[in-house]
Amino acid sequence: MAGVGYTAAMQQNILCSVHDLAKQLGYVEGSGGDTATGKVVVLCASMGNPAKHQAMIPGALLCDIDDDFSRHDGGVHTAPSVTQLRRLFAARGVSPSTPVVIYDRHGMMVAPRVFWLARVAGYQQVQLLDGGLPAWLEAGLPTVTTFAHPVDEQTAQELFAAAEQELAARVDLLVDIDEVEQALSDDQVQVIDARSRGRFTGEDPEPRPGMESGHMPGSWNIAFQTVFPQGRFVGIPATLALLEGAGDIDDRKIFSCGSGVTACVVAVAALVAGARNVTVFDGSWSQWATEGKPIATGDDGTLSLS
Repeated sequence: MAGVGYTAAMQQNILCSVHDLAKQLGYVEGSGGDTATGKVVVLCASMGNPAKHQAMIPGALLCDIDDDFSRHDGGVHTAPSVTQLRRLFAARGVSPSTPVVIYDRHGMMVAPRVFWLARVAGYQQVQLLDGGLPAWLEAGLPTVTTFAHPVDEQTAQELFAAAEQELAARVDLLVDIDEVEQALSDDQVQVIDARSRGRFTGEDPEPRPGMESGHMPGSWNIAFQTVFPQGRFVGIPATLALLEGAGDIDDRKIFSCGSGVTACVVAVAALVAGARNVTVFDGSWSQWATEGKPIATGDDGTLSLS
């Protein structure tokens, strides 16, 4: 099944600036803030070991993709069911109409995965904090040392019921290995890998023991740090230059990485740059490399801004 991707309305306002979030939270002089009335929920995306979070944006709730925000099939960060995702977001106080801003402590590495999962579950009012926690700290804004607590069980159940009734799931934003295999032979589809150049070419080892490095024959490589250096968006012109090195911006694009996390970083950049038919290979390299699929090496398909 070919994913129908994103509409123009879904692309609007994907990135939130530190100033805008600070204004919503009442840290900009003259702004009332929205947290007191529950109008904005701040989520901190994490990939294991929450103890590493020594500073948090006030009011932030934890979303750990090494915990309940993944199914962990074979060690891969595969997406939970839509029902489970809605329960997870409801437990964090998210209603179908709640504005949500997601960040991570790296700048922009894990947050796009939680953003993507929210969109799969059907939530529309979801943004990413450009620059993440480093940008927040750089602006001299306040932090706390503990995450906020989930909402009470009754409230969570009410929010979940509303999500089940009002939201339309977007499971088409994730694709499986069979779709990817077909796409690799289609000139109007680009499969783009967000891993480092060395892992893509086969020169560097994979972080998962015993897993072969290299890439899917016919795929392209845009390392995720290229589009969000230091966690901040590199800009539309640079992103377009990278994407157009692989094909037309209007072509269908499938993003992959090691386990489906940083694929979402480049997928988000593509959306901001104007691509609409954008999907993510949920199993990514962790699935491809362990299911006997062909593996290529070398630097054919690598794209960079240098």
